[in-house]
Amino acid sequence: CVHRQQTTLSTSMPEKVFTMPISQPCRALSWACYYESCPVEEVIIMPGKDTATPEFKKDNPIAKVPRLVDGDLVLGESHAIMHYLGDKHNWKLYPKDTRTRALIHQYFNWHHNNARNITMGLFAPVVRKDLGIPKPMVDFNIKSIKATLGVLEQWLQKSDWLCGDQPTVADLSAYCEVGQCTDKQFGLFAASDISLEKYPKLCAWLDRCEKLDGFERSHAPVMQFVPKVKQMMGKSKL
Repeated sequence: CVHRQQTTLSTSMPEKVFTMPISQPCRALSWACYYESCPVEEVIIMPGKDTATPEFKKDNPIAKVPRLVDGDLVLGESHAIMHYLGDKHNWKLYPKDTRTRALIHQYFNWHHNNARNITMGLFAPVVRKDLGIPKPMVDFNIKSIKATLGVLEQWLQKSDWLCGDQPTVADLSAYCEVGQCTDKQFGLFAASDISLEKYPKLCAWLDRCEKLDGFERSHAPVMQFVPKVKQMMGKSKL
């Protein structure tokens, strides 16, 4: 299943990104490209199927999306890709200020075993049953969510955005893990009896993120998928 689209018109040869909009890291990367009007050719493929082929694994053993191809560079991991494109194209979302970059890198290192657990606890067990995540791991991820939300709330006590007074790639990456679980999208928090009432700064931040350039375009495919995911959630409770 391969679908090609380009984020914006360009006369030069754009970088190619293999992606899938339902994936949170892919969505964050697409959002960043739309925000920055960065000309990227998106090739939509199916994780777990197209990524499992010998051809896909040949150039990089990380058999996941997103993947960037720029000439002979084949780069995996959304954060690494955002670093690369941010440097190459002077993204506002990845400013050169050393303090801000340090905070972005802090968030990205923290993200994998914290914010990412939200997806692995609530979303993946419903939508990616093929991953076969053991129930004890799912339970652990769910139990860690409130602590993760608490950390984000504390960071947002200091500024409107996670890394200072302006949005960065850290905000986009975090939003895609958290925002999908609100009632505006899949309603995964409510389905798991997780309330956001104790996190007012986080709720205000979610609203600000949704007003950023590129949000609607990067999330349009996800919103089309909401009814199907809610149907899958209902079945998983049977």
